[in-house]
Amino acid sequence: MPELELSVVIPALDEERTIAHCVDKALKAIASLKVAGEVVVADNGSTDRTREIALSLGARVVPVEGRGYGRALRGGFSAARGRFLLMADADGSYDFEECGPYVEKLRAGCDLVVGNRFRGEIAPGAMPFLHRYLGTPVLTAVMNILFGAGLGDTNCGMRALRRDAFERLGLKADGMEFATEMLVKASLVGLKIAEVPCNLYKDLRNRPPHLRTWRDGWRHLRFMLLFSPMGTFFFPGAFFAAVGGLGLLGLTARDLAAPEAMGWLTSRHMLTALLFWLVGASVLGLGAVAQEADYQERYDARSRLIAFLHRTFSLEKGLILGSALILLGGAVLAYLPVSYYGSLLPRGSDALRLDAAVLAIASVLTGVQCVFVSFALGLFYHRVK
Repeated sequence: MPELELSVVIPALDEERTIAHCVDKALKAIASLKVAGEVVVADNGSTDRTREIALSLGARVVPVEGRGYGRALRGGFSAARGRFLLMADADGSYDFEECGPYVEKLRAGCDLVVGNRFRGEIAPGAMPFLHRYLGTPVLTAVMNILFGAGLGDTNCGMRALRRDAFERLGLKADGMEFATEMLVKASLVGLKIAEVPCNLYKDLRNRPPHLRTWRDGWRHLRFMLLFSPMGTFFFPGAFFAAVGGLGLLGLTARDLAAPEAMGWLTSRHMLTALLFWLVGASVLGLGAVAQEADYQERYDARSRLIAFLHRTFSLEKGLILGSALILLGGAVLAYLPVSYYGSLLPRGSDALRLDAAVLAIASVLTGVQCVFVSFALGLFYHRVK
C-alpha cells in the first residue's frame, strides 16, 4: 500500500455529538490541500455512536484499548499510514481546515509544528480564565526555562509532526501529559520545532471536557520536572551547596582570625551551614544519577554535563575521592578528643574544636555519598561502554 502524505488523527471518547463535524472538516482539509491523506479516529472505548458516525463519513476507526488521551493518540499515530501526522481534539475547538500552515512547515523540513492560540484568535468562552491567564502561561514559561523550547503556547492541542520524529521520540505517557512529553523529548533530542498561529473555538460538546484543570496541570508540571535534572536537582543543589560551603569556610576563617568573637551563636551558624552543605551535596549527587538516567534513555544526548562525566569519570576515581574525604574527616574526628587533653591547640579553643568537628562531619558524609553515587554512576557508565 503506497504511503500517504498526511494522516489526520483524532482521539475520541464518546464524541457522537461532535465527531461528524470534525471528520468532515478533516476530509475537507485533505481535499483542499490536494494531498494523499486519511482521517484516523483513535477510539478510546466509546459506548455511544462515535465509531459508526466516523465510519459512515469515510474515516478509518482504530480501537485503542486502555483509557487516556496519550494512549489514544499513540494508538492512532501507530496505525496511521501518513508521512505527516496531524492531531487535534474531537470537540470542535480546532478547525482542521486551518491545517495548511502545519503541512507547509513540515514540508519545509520541520520535525514538529505546534499551534499558538495566543497568536491566533480565541473565541469568547473557548478558554477558561485560569487556563488562559495562569495555567498555560506558567507551564509555557517553565517549559522554556527548563528546556529552551522557545514556544509561546505549550498546551495547544493542534499539532503536526513527521512520522520518523514520532518514532524517534518513543512517547509513553497515557494521560494529558502526553502533550508535554512530546515537547520535552523533542527539545531534548534536538528536533526542529516550529510554531504557527492557531485559532481556538468554543467546545461544541454539551458535557464537561475530559480535562481536569488542577490534576492535569500538575501532571504537565511533574513531567517537566522529572525530565529536567538540571532544573530539579542541579540548580537547587548548587544553591544549597554554595551557601553551605561558603558558610562553613567563612565562619571557620572568622573564628581563626578572631577567636575572642566565638560563641554559641557562631556554633549555631556552623550547624546551619553544615545542614545547607549536606542537603546541597545530596541533591547534586542525585542529580548526577538522574542526568545519566536521562542519557541512558537517549532523551538528553546533548548534555554537556554527561559529556564531561564520560570524559573524566570512573568508578575508581570516585571511590578514591570518597575514601579520601572519609579518611580525612575520620582522622580529624579521632584527633579532637586527644587534642582536648593536650597542648597542640591554643587555650580556649572549644569553639574551634566545634568548627573542626563540623567540617570533619561534612567531609565524612560527603565522602560516603561520593562512594555510593560513584557506584550508581558506574552501573550506568558500564552500560554505555
